[in-house]
Amino acid sequence: MMELANKKNVKVISLVIAAVFIAGLFVLGYSESGLERSVAGNPSESAIGKVSFNDLVQVAPGLSDARKTLQETATASQKEFEEKSKGMNDTDKAKLQAEYRKKLQDKQSELIKPITESINKAIAAVGKTKGLAVVVDKNAVVYGGLDITQDVAKQLQKK
Repeated sequence: MMELANKKNVKVISLVIAAVFIAGLFVLGYSESGLERSVAGNPSESAIGKVSFNDLVQVAPGLSDARKTLQETATASQKEFEEKSKGMNDTDKAKLQAEYRKKLQDKQSELIKPITESINKAIAAVGKTKGLAVVVDKNAVVYGGLDITQDVAKQLQKK
């Protein structure tokens, strides 16, 4: 009789454990499907935004002035290089050319930095107003995300 009681207890305990396991899976599945519906169901509720940074650079205020300044600097550097390099051998010319190239790269970075900073600030402002947790470049996105490029472009024009 004792043996029969132990078998019944084992079966009852096994059934209880199985029921708890199945209930846990059901709750887990339900919570995950609810999360997916809230994110994918309405694109405006997406936590991820995307922008075309290249498009924003093209419409950013100050870009034409930066291009003009960089072109003037490049022209002046070319004239200066031609004057200084007269009579130099090829090795010295290459060194001088590398110096001028480095100066132009530094000037370009100096001119572009404020433009990219203003774009990043505009992206952050639009992202906050739209309730986005992350904004990434459009080229890095395969699927999904809320495109806020036009909103950021409008924000840039306001400044």
